[in-house]
Amino acid sequence: MLNENVGILERDGDDASLMISTLARLPLKAAETYRKPDAFKFKTNRQWVSFSHDEFLIRVEELFFALRAFGVRRGDRVAIMSENRVEWAIADFAALSAGAITVPIYPTLSVAQVAALMDDSRPVVIFVSTAALLQKLQMGNSQLGARYVVTMDPEIHEPAVLRLEALYEMGRQASYDYPGEFRQSVMAVDPEDVATIIYTSGTTGIPKGAMLTHRNLMSNIAATRAVLPLFPEDTSMSFLPLAHIFQRHVDYASIEAGVTIAYAENLNAVQDDFLEVRPTFAAGVPRFFEKIHARIFSEVSRGPAILRTIFEKAVRVGKDSLVTGQHTLAWKAADRVVFQTIRHQLGGRIRFFISGGAALQKEIAEFYTAIGIPVFEGYGLTETSPVIALNGPGATRMGTVGKAVRGVEMRIAADGEILVRGDSVMKGYFGMEKETAEALQGGWFHTGDIGEIDADGFLKITDRKKDLIVTSGGKNVAPQPIECRLKTVPYFENVVLVGNGRKFVSALVVPNDDALATLARAHKIKFNDPAELVRNREIYNLVMAEIERRTTDLAEFEKVCKIAFLGSQFTIDGGELTPTMKVRRSEIERKYKNEIDALYAA
Repeated sequence: MLNENVGILERDGDDASLMISTLARLPLKAAETYRKPDAFKFKTNRQWVSFSHDEFLIRVEELFFALRAFGVRRGDRVAIMSENRVEWAIADFAALSAGAITVPIYPTLSVAQVAALMDDSRPVVIFVSTAALLQKLQMGNSQLGARYVVTMDPEIHEPAVLRLEALYEMGRQASYDYPGEFRQSVMAVDPEDVATIIYTSGTTGIPKGAMLTHRNLMSNIAATRAVLPLFPEDTSMSFLPLAHIFQRHVDYASIEAGVTIAYAENLNAVQDDFLEVRPTFAAGVPRFFEKIHARIFSEVSRGPAILRTIFEKAVRVGKDSLVTGQHTLAWKAADRVVFQTIRHQLGGRIRFFISGGAALQKEIAEFYTAIGIPVFEGYGLTETSPVIALNGPGATRMGTVGKAVRGVEMRIAADGEILVRGDSVMKGYFGMEKETAEALQGGWFHTGDIGEIDADGFLKITDRKKDLIVTSGGKNVAPQPIECRLKTVPYFENVVLVGNGRKFVSALVVPNDDALATLARAHKIKFNDPAELVRNREIYNLVMAEIERRTTDLAEFEKVCKIAFLGSQFTIDGGELTPTMKVRRSEIERKYKNEIDALYAA
């Protein structure tokens, strides 16, 4: 059916209706359908403030007219570099309403990385939130190609930099002078138009901008909502970076469903925010769930023996319930004594969590589900908008990433690679025709991941075909350019980065004994055999300082936090190198598993 007011086309199906529309129409639909006084929540002066659908739509319309006055037109790029906040969403939807393309930039990227992405995307307008981010932009001369730079924080006053409040005022009169033009522009946005360009690191380290259309994103939102139903009574806590498609997808789905979105004050305050806002669901990366899990067990370990015994027994009862699928009297007793207390620390209203961005340990998922908070793990990539497969209520298999969502076709290639096609697969990489053709060869998107599909359709990721490292915090790290840089350190013969599914990036290093001996003599470090030096703490610190000096321009999550010196060279015969002298990462990680585990033991 066609809703003439907001232009939302829905096709009635056997299950849920399939929405075919554009992101630009979401604020209109939300305002006309739900009209909640607390559509958004955020903290100001240590107090939570509510922001209604009407207020949000007014701000989007005002900013839309300001962008139009700046000459922003269909297909132009508008960059946003900011932490999660309601102004991020306002800037996003204002740009989309004008037919422009939003380019999100991680605020944690280095100056050089920000400059490279700005240079590639060439935005006509750049939104930045804080003075610190504005400085980062200016240090890299990243703003030189843009017509306008707009700051979100009102206290910033700099020449040639506009304030967001001024743009609202600029657009306010136009919204009265040109009634209907905003809606007309929104309705003119085509589902096949590119909505956003999101940069994702490749194995070569060259940034690739995945172009996602409105149809890509809206089809994927409809598909995930069919698996995980959302309701206007829900409240979502938004704390993963909006520059990442994962959180952005969840926020879009929340707006479409009339869910209240609460923006976390900052990452350090997330637990306090949970207690104050009491959300009903949230998306997180495995590291988030690992930290809560570790904190719970740490607190229990410091308590009296009797409490430790009660806790351990309750957890056993909870995990037994996963096998039977029943909440027995024993589980209800454990819930009353233990589980309710844990859930209260997360606000007490969580219906479920969504985990993505990296692999979630099965043990962690089992713990949360056992205490009454199911964690539904999914799988996807930026290029697939992002969800390919997802577990959900009544259709969950721990240790897998779920079944393919509606509208996504998935198959396993002869070499085990997961191939995908469907409405949510990207249009291509911005300005990179060769890379686009390779990624979409044969009409299927090649994920670079190895997996298997069981008889019931559940997907299990078994390996990575690509070299890309994904930390447990969901950060993507391209190892090859960093390794190439570190191989120039005279004390190293070879370097391999590790850290997939771990908290941080580390490196396995084959040392140059002669160079280490020279370093030791220069610092008057005594030794009898060069082999002793790899165990010397002072040598280790000197080497780490050299690594830091050579990687100062990298983002924090890309930097090497620890190293392990290896006792032998990489060879073809030993299996570490291919006949063409390329590193066999899987073999190295298998062979040096103990050394890698030791890096993350403490």
